Amino acid sequence: MGRRPYYGWVIVGVGFCAQFLTGISAQAFSAYLTPLGQEFGWSRAVLAGPRSITQAETALMGPVDGYLVDRFGPRVVLLMGVTLLGLGMVLFGLVQNVWQYYAVNIVMGLGTSYSGLLIVSAAVNNWFRRKRTIALALTTIGFSMAGIIAVPIVVWIQATLGWRAAAMASGVTVWAIGIPAAMLLRRSPESMGLLPDGDTPEEANAREAALRAGDGTTVRVASGGGRLDFTLREAMRSPAFWSIGVGNGVNALIMSAVIVHLFVHLEQGVGMSRASAALAFTFMNAVNIGGRLVGGYLGDRYAKNLLLSVGMFGTAASLAVLTVASSMGPVLVFAALYGFCWGTRTPLVNSIAGDYFGRASFGKIVGSLQLFFSPLGIGGPVLAGLAADTQGGYTDIFAVFSVLAMSAGVIFLLARPPRPPQRLRTDTG
Repeated sequence: MGRRPYYGWVIVGVGFCAQFLTGISAQAFSAYLTPLGQEFGWSRAVLAGPRSITQAETALMGPVDGYLVDRFGPRVVLLMGVTLLGLGMVLFGLVQNVWQYYAVNIVMGLGTSYSGLLIVSAAVNNWFRRKRTIALALTTIGFSMAGIIAVPIVVWIQATLGWRAAAMASGVTVWAIGIPAAMLLRRSPESMGLLPDGDTPEEANAREAALRAGDGTTVRVASGGGRLDFTLREAMRSPAFWSIGVGNGVNALIMSAVIVHLFVHLEQGVGMSRASAALAFTFMNAVNIGGRLVGGYLGDRYAKNLLLSVGMFGTAASLAVLTVASSMGPVLVFAALYGFCWGTRTPLVNSIAGDYFGRASFGKIVGSLQLFFSPLGIGGPVLAGLAADTQGGYTDIFAVFSVLAMSAGVIFLLARPPRPPQRLRTDTG
């Protein structure tokens, strides 16, 4: 009788759904700025402000999210997240003034925090070792699919029924998909009598022996799928922790600003119609899916810090193209390069933490990384909005982001695998 399908792939499917739902909130946000500005007359900095607030929420909640997912498991946390995210979207459709606009974004920020990449990464990290990066890649494709499917639908509903109907329909969709999906989560393979990757005990022992055979020490094991578990304090003593955090922080600054303001820039800076801007956005996300699959495949075979570095250098090149784009052709070049590099980085940024620091304290470690370095991403949307308000466009700030992306590429090169903690640094030869 054949082996039953591994339940870890169900976990991946749930993570895909969660990423799709948070992708609706994150990627469609930019499409609301123009109709909100037209109805209320708010500046671009005011319109972008809530996204910086939600970035701050994510940073402050990172250690809390990590503690909750390590303590109670991902199912409880994800259920809270999709419930709050759907509620925030429904309330968004009822906004009448600026304080309500900020308040509902705070609710959505809490929902995104409890259902975001940290939570689904922790779930996937528990179920996979050898196939961790490709599993995360398949999970995060949901975020890209939101850009391909949800953003055009949101734009269409905005054009036919108004932005309020689009917001409330998004909230109902989050509840309808997210709550049933979250119920399928399980804490770990061991809780179901299984092993990571669906291995049998014999397969797991054979792979462990082969891994150790490389140089006879546990140093190799620390770099081979997270078989050694660091505590948070032990991880923070390694240079790799800080290099990963700073690189991710710079990346978050760039990503948060671009995802909030890109739609507006394409409309007002490049002069594209809303339909053409939505098409470029969709194309970027389609390419993004290919990038995530490539990143997942390569990430389980080659040094993740090197791949992250290459992805940031490609991002720098794409932003340089965007600064001079004045028609659909260059915009599509930007969208292809930016989308692909964004995609390759996404499954790597959390799988590298799992590889380097193990499973036991994964939530706390990644949550602490968010707390320490997310401030670099918090100011991105407001910074870009202020630059656009004072300079009349986004060209200069996107050029600055291109230089910052190159710097992040260098920082990721420094994120070498850490040595095992002293308590585990023993010879096996």
